[in-house]
Amino acid sequence: MPSLKITKANLKEIVKPTAGQVDYFDTELAGFGVRATKEALTFFVRARQRGTSKKPFIHIGAFGLYTCEQARAQATGYLQKLKEGINPHPDRQPKLVTITVADLHRQYMSTKKTLAPATIRQYAAWMENHFKDWLTLPADTITGSMVLERLELMEITNGKSQAINAVKLLRSLFRFGLALHPGVIHRNPVDGVREVRERDWAKKKRRTTFIKPEDLPIWFKAVNAYDNPKGRDYMLLLLYTGLRRNEAARLKWSDIDFKRKAFTFTPEKKRGEKPEDDQVTMPMSEQLYKLLLKRRAAGYENEYIFPGKHPAPFLSNPDNYKRDIIAASGVQFCFHDLRRTFITIAEGLDVPHYSLKALLNHSMGNDVTGGYIQITTERLREPMQKIADRITELVTSAPLVEEQAEQVAIVRQ
Repeated sequence: MPSLKITKANLKEIVKPTAGQVDYFDTELAGFGVRATKEALTFFVRARQRGTSKKPFIHIGAFGLYTCEQARAQATGYLQKLKEGINPHPDRQPKLVTITVADLHRQYMSTKKTLAPATIRQYAAWMENHFKDWLTLPADTITGSMVLERLELMEITNGKSQAINAVKLLRSLFRFGLALHPGVIHRNPVDGVREVRERDWAKKKRRTTFIKPEDLPIWFKAVNAYDNPKGRDYMLLLLYTGLRRNEAARLKWSDIDFKRKAFTFTPEKKRGEKPEDDQVTMPMSEQLYKLLLKRRAAGYENEYIFPGKHPAPFLSNPDNYKRDIIAASGVQFCFHDLRRTFITIAEGLDVPHYSLKALLNHSMGNDVTGGYIQITTERLREPMQKIADRITELVTSAPLVEEQAEQVAIVRQ
């Protein structure tokens, strides 16, 4: 094959063939050449790939688009790769895979077969509400500083607890991505938060709030006077049963056995607190029995005791009830405070430990003794009634109500 020093002057001297092709090899850089055809002169590399008998033809580009110097530099790089046993031909390069944040979330959720529906909805809401602008971005472009800035913003706008939970979900997604896509996901950006805030950044202080005995009368009076019957009955049911907010919201009339004075509900699955059964039956106190009888007599025609607004079939967002009662009573509370109030009152009545756990539907876990104890619905009737009677005692304490009402009036003035 003909050879020449590949320079601009020499290439201009090449006579292009009228048909076919002629390859000219450089006299200085072995393996570097230029191919002459009727249409153009094209730079290329052709040399043996180490470890094989192959001599791949690697196209560089046309003379005119590339200068001789540019083509020589490109050829030098390609030839070095061939010496290392690597074929640098563009068609032989591994195709880059892009995994977006949305891809990570979808793949992660597809493996979580045991998550409760409420948890799945919560995770989806966090991704949509807090990381929507990141969903289409390649996951590997999310940096530690981006996560830290987003965490600080969420703490201001959504509260520390929700901010931490959302970022912990993001951390789980990237841990999952590192395990499944090690060549695509190279780091977990949430690790940057730990470096700045140190290892305790994700620790949350367990809530211990409840409605104190001195606040309960004024709170109860405000609830009883509430002009929203659904909100009033919902909050009283939470107080008299200790149910979680969604357990109460999902109650149907078919779950109520007025004859046996009992109700059945589907317990929520909480992390580290797996319910013993899918359905749990509890006794009704006289107070709850009368409340539900009155509500049924009022003629609320719906499958659910606390119907929701379309399209939700049951009550899905009762937060406005809470805000109204806080404004009316001056007593700060959240719905889970009613559960803590219920069990705190129960503990003060010396209700047996295992009965307390059963009333709250807490798992016996690894408690071997607890696993042997079979607590029936009727066994819980007496403690349930004692708790309800004590609540009634506390809320009908007239002096406390008057005193608290005066204090609230003074605060508002």
